Amino acid sequence: MRVVLVTPGFPTSLDDHHKPFLADHARALAAAGAEVTVVCPAHPDAPRHGEVGGIEVRRVRFAPARVEARVALGESYRVFSGLSALWVIPMIARLVLAAARQARRHTNGDAAVIHGHWWFPCGLVAAAAAGMAGRRIGSVVQVHGSDAAVTTNAVHRWLARRVLRRASAVVTVSEGLRDWATSLMRRPRGRRPSQTAEPAGRRSGPWLQVVSMPVGSDRLGAPTPVREDGPVVGVGRLMAEKGFDVLIEAVALMPTDERPELVILGDGPDRALLEALALRRGVSARFTGAVAPSEIGDWYRRARLVCVPSRREGFGMVVAEALAVGRPVVATAVGAAPQFITDGTNGRLVPPDDIEALSTALTAALQSDPDIPDQHADPLAAFSPQAHATALLEIYASLTAPVSSDSAGHEQKP
Repeated sequence: MRVVLVTPGFPTSLDDHHKPFLADHARALAAAGAEVTVVCPAHPDAPRHGEVGGIEVRRVRFAPARVEARVALGESYRVFSGLSALWVIPMIARLVLAAARQARRHTNGDAAVIHGHWWFPCGLVAAAAAGMAGRRIGSVVQVHGSDAAVTTNAVHRWLARRVLRRASAVVTVSEGLRDWATSLMRRPRGRRPSQTAEPAGRRSGPWLQVVSMPVGSDRLGAPTPVREDGPVVGVGRLMAEKGFDVLIEAVALMPTDERPELVILGDGPDRALLEALALRRGVSARFTGAVAPSEIGDWYRRARLVCVPSRREGFGMVVAEALAVGRPVVATAVGAAPQFITDGTNGRLVPPDDIEALSTALTAALQSDPDIPDQHADPLAAFSPQAHATALLEIYASLTAPVSSDSAGHEQKP
């Protein structure tokens, strides 16, 4: 099976901290036997054509280097505003041509799938490129969360609906996002997109399924006993949606002699604001900056517990990674966190943006027995690289299976 992954960015190496889950995703598919090529916008520090972790990556030029650099670093939704939005036209056009070319390459009439991450711009690219590439080229659009969050007005919703309906399949990383996609794609007079386990030859809409991103266990390492003297660790981009200001305020509510040390891994536009807030509130907080994916597991193992105070998450990779390393997690009940955490067993859940609730949960977690029962691994079994690849390859195979006709002349999948 040939798979072309279209992404708005891709790590330049396995030590690149920018979206390492995309590399985990691509490598999981390749390990399961897929022939994987990544097509993405150009990066100023990477060659146009190369390999990352054994995955072929083709980076497409479309704009001046300063614009490409911001897109490559995950700032697409900020770059494409005002007059800068004009750059989206050549970017989409170049990505469509490149993705269609890669899907046709070496297939000799065999099936291929173009899988676009985030409905805009790469889901749009995948749907358009599949139509251009040929009959047995399926398209998958994957929704991660930030793309749903920016779909805020009638124009955005209209375009998102068109993209999702045009795809052969829509994949979401959590049940909440599946509900969002279902609502968005709902057709007039009660007609809804198919959610059956097997897509029919003629569907009223795309196949819709939840397939969470894989937990990169190979780079995290094995679980270890919890360190009772360890800090509370947070991981993520330093921006408002990650809620690190709420974490600092929650720790500040604790009695001074009970406040844990905070270690926050990551970088972003709010670093100076968060450092000033911690200083003003008398909270001991260490900001490490960006950390290589291969080093994240070591930081988890140093922790007493991991806190994920996000206001919004599509999936919540930090929750899954921390549990995989054997650390209890205090998290907001967003994204897939409720699927991972059994409250009071392997962690605690609180409402987002609730400083008092987070402070209470942290206090209770720090005072409880740090040992985590073995069953904490059970909810993570479905998020292994192997399970992730198996679920996607089943979808790909169904989308690209040869089509025959029944006695009435209707197309049928075998």
